[in-house]
Amino acid sequence: MKLKTLMLMALILAIPAMLIAQDYTVQDFRDAEYKMKSEHWQKMQESMNSDITLDQADFDVKYWELNIDVTDIAGQTVTGNVTMTSQSVVDGLTEVDYDLHSNMVAESVLMDGEPVAFSHSDHILTITLDQTYNEGDLFTTEVYYNGHPAGGGLGSFAWEEHNGHPIIATLSEPIGAREWWPCKDIPHDKADSSDVLITVDEDLVATSNGLLISNTDNEDGTRTFHWHNSYPITTYLISMAISNYAEFTDWYVYSETDSMPIVNYVYPEHLSAAEEDLNITAAAMEFFAGLFGEYPFINEKYGHSIFTWGGAMEHQCNTSYGQGLIRGDHAYDWILVHELAHQWFGDMINCDTWPNIWMNEGFASYLEALWAEHLYGFEAYRDYMVYNNDVSDPSGPIYDPDELFSGNTVYDKGSWVLHMLRGVMGDEAFFEGMYAYANDPRYQYGTITTQEFQALMEEYYDAPLDWYFDEWLWGMNRPWYGYSWLTEDIGNGQWEVFLHIRQAQPAPAPEVFTMPIQVFPRINGVDTMITVFNDSRIDDLRFIVNGEPTAVGFDMHDFILKMAYNQGYTMNIVTTELPNGFEEMPYSHIIESRGGEAPYTYTVTEGSLPAGMELDAATGELSGVPEIWGEYAFTIESNDSSNPQLTDEQEFDFLVEEAIGIEDNVNLIPVEFELHSNYPNPFNNSTVISFNLTRQSDVSLDIYNVLGQQVANLHSGQLSAGHHNFLWTGDSVPSGVYFYKLTADDKTEVQKMTLLK
Repeated sequence: MKLKTLMLMALILAIPAMLIAQDYTVQDFRDAEYKMKSEHWQKMQESMNSDITLDQADFDVKYWELNIDVTDIAGQTVTGNVTMTSQSVVDGLTEVDYDLHSNMVAESVLMDGEPVAFSHSDHILTITLDQTYNEGDLFTTEVYYNGHPAGGGLGSFAWEEHNGHPIIATLSEPIGAREWWPCKDIPHDKADSSDVLITVDEDLVATSNGLLISNTDNEDGTRTFHWHNSYPITTYLISMAISNYAEFTDWYVYSETDSMPIVNYVYPEHLSAAEEDLNITAAAMEFFAGLFGEYPFINEKYGHSIFTWGGAMEHQCNTSYGQGLIRGDHAYDWILVHELAHQWFGDMINCDTWPNIWMNEGFASYLEALWAEHLYGFEAYRDYMVYNNDVSDPSGPIYDPDELFSGNTVYDKGSWVLHMLRGVMGDEAFFEGMYAYANDPRYQYGTITTQEFQALMEEYYDAPLDWYFDEWLWGMNRPWYGYSWLTEDIGNGQWEVFLHIRQAQPAPAPEVFTMPIQVFPRINGVDTMITVFNDSRIDDLRFIVNGEPTAVGFDMHDFILKMAYNQGYTMNIVTTELPNGFEEMPYSHIIESRGGEAPYTYTVTEGSLPAGMELDAATGELSGVPEIWGEYAFTIESNDSSNPQLTDEQEFDFLVEEAIGIEDNVNLIPVEFELHSNYPNPFNNSTVISFNLTRQSDVSLDIYNVLGQQVANLHSGQLSAGHHNFLWTGDSVPSGVYFYKLTADDKTEVQKMTLLK
């Protein structure tokens, strides 16, 4: 479901149809969403005995047939029977538990036409099967029941009126199906197909999922509508909507020879306005089909059934759409788009368990922004995320949130998880991954967990994403960035940019958010994007550009959910990492500072340097011959020459690698074959690739792009045992991700690096 408004977006974009002033505020919608679903969730949790262990893991539901009579409108009671076919997944199954609210009366249970024993208490219907079933065996039960559904007010089952006519409708998410029919009411277990037969007064129309098989006049003042769904479906998506509907049909033309009906059931008094408001459905369906594959229920239908609630609900093939959304002015197109998006993400593939609910709602909220981008371009997409999917409270966590249907956390922050992931992966990999997700046979027409989604997207990112999911799905809050920058003319028309980033988010946010950040040096009025990777609480990054920057934009496209503020550049140590050293081998590296007033002085304030090494206080040169291999940690302080002095500190982790001397101890053989991470990375004009050889080897060092095409060969031939360095400038290739592959005799290693120009 989706309850938001485009009112704020009207301040940013001039979009005629979508941005007309509206009756509902953002908070109105969010309050209604949270109140209805969260109160219902809480009510059901409190009413169920937590000491009862359900016998539901031992069987897999294959088919439901729900036959329900809804002619007692005055008494607000229903009668019905549910046929459920299931398969045992264990040996020795003799008993099963169904969910059925205690407000309903279980009259009898049959198997093969014969009654079987059952009990009904604490909202659990326990059935003793007619025999023992082993793994793989199918069995069918028929439950006859009646009663007044406990939902009310769209808690799950509502009896309302419009213009003097009845409107009876269901909305069972998350666990309301049990309030009006006996079922296995968990999202994970989807029936392969279903039938719903609804008997109503003859002047009413009853809608449900799938295709209308028959509309039978019972010749007693009632009619029975038979709806068949041939796709897998979970309990909370089974729907029923009954009123004196007027019907109209649009068509989704998905090929030169085929089309699918979009069937809309609306109040007669709203017919003209509904024909206008709902006419974008086919265009939106075509757009999503282009991104994620064909509409998932193409052999049946899509459509809308109007009901009384102010929002909407993505019932499979048959979205329930609030009567207040019908105005004839397209004011709520975004809600229509949200529910349609659910047909891919939430219906075809739904969350495996309720803690994964962001996989439904965050996805549909994100697809709203993609629709805005489709219509009006990238800036509209960016503004939609910032102003319509605005996260007022970023605390989270998104997975298993404190409030299961929090609009702020599940819908909005959930949508930002995808938006930021797009920024991390890049458009090509992100949309390839999303398409693959929607079409992966492991999940299509099934369920998925957050962990499974992460693993799938890692396949297209071609690297682990645990650092990203850990901080945004299971973690809390958002980064607070203070940033500043300084430029330095290095000659030949080139300037070096020094970017200082300080994360200042308070607890309980993560100490450090690891994120790629897009920065935009403005040169001659043009913003050029460079991506830097920030993984430290305090980080100093540097890159070279052609021309003098007059400004440096920070995440201008808002690909990070953040607080950010520009600070004046003071004085910073701009060397943040040290290349590895080697035991008994000469080492030299300069610690540099920028800002304040040169010259600078350098001292070690914490920890100690490796034996055999020293720090030059005036030049910042760290040099010497390390005597003992191992890992060292120390802090270097730099002071400038201003009055009062400016000071900065930088912590360093320094690795001295072990080597084995031979003969005169001039050449040293490393203990193991190893390809090191290039330094710096990301890099702008050049980077050093280093590696260890344990013996003389036939060596090839090659560079490849992401398509697997070789773009450079840095060495081919014999190299002696020892440590080797090779410089690569990347002059002949564009910015991007590259892989360097070292082959030495029978050994091979590959590393990834990023070139920024």
